[in-house]
Amino acid sequence: MTRSEVIPMVLFAAIVFCLGMNTPQAANEIIAQLFNQSITNSELQPSEADVERFQSMLTDKSEKEVRHLLAQRALGNKITESVLADFAQKNEITPEDSEIQSAYSVIKLWTVDLDNAGEYPVEELERYRMALAQSMAKSWKVSKALYEAYGGDVVFQQDNPLTPVGAYQQLFEQYREKGEFVIYDPIFKAAFWSSVRMKYAKTQDPDNIDFSFPWWERSMSASEKNKDSSY
Repeated sequence: MTRSEVIPMVLFAAIVFCLGMNTPQAANEIIAQLFNQSITNSELQPSEADVERFQSMLTDKSEKEVRHLLAQRALGNKITESVLADFAQKNEITPEDSEIQSAYSVIKLWTVDLDNAGEYPVEELERYRMALAQSMAKSWKVSKALYEAYGGDVVFQQDNPLTPVGAYQQLFEQYREKGEFVIYDPIFKAAFWSSVRMKYAKTQDPDNIDFSFPWWERSMSASEKNKDSSY
């Protein structure tokens, strides 16, 4: 075989290899990269139980659509949790023991009915309460730091009445620009940034945004006042 015959064969093999790497199935296998770690499509796939549960709520969606939505949500959660954890670590954000205890007190108040229900062992229930208190206290402290750093819109969400969505957007944009995460798949990319850049119809009045103390302490004070006024 002559040199002129070998070179075209090598080029052909390289082209076939590249085409194989860029087929939709292969290209979509690695959906994103987060802090130098690849995230594959298989990592984002929901469990059958989650698919069934969400499909019962999203009755206008097919099973395939529900799977795609849950996979997109899984990627969003991975990015959000990792970026916020990195922000907290770099800024040395940790809740004080008093803040955790404060959160624990209100969680115990919210779940007092479980004490006599007998459904859960006491030790398991206490571990759950303490883990939730630690998570809630840290979430509030991270939100506080983000709002103080970036400002922006704040919205009410069930798990965090003072969610700094405007600060989230700026933080994610910064991490994207620094290359800390990149989303390769165009559908996943569009879904993520659409949620991050969402314009909320109802945002908190800036005059009512107060991170000087945890939000649950305000709710406890309000409930106590309402309780006193009822007598």
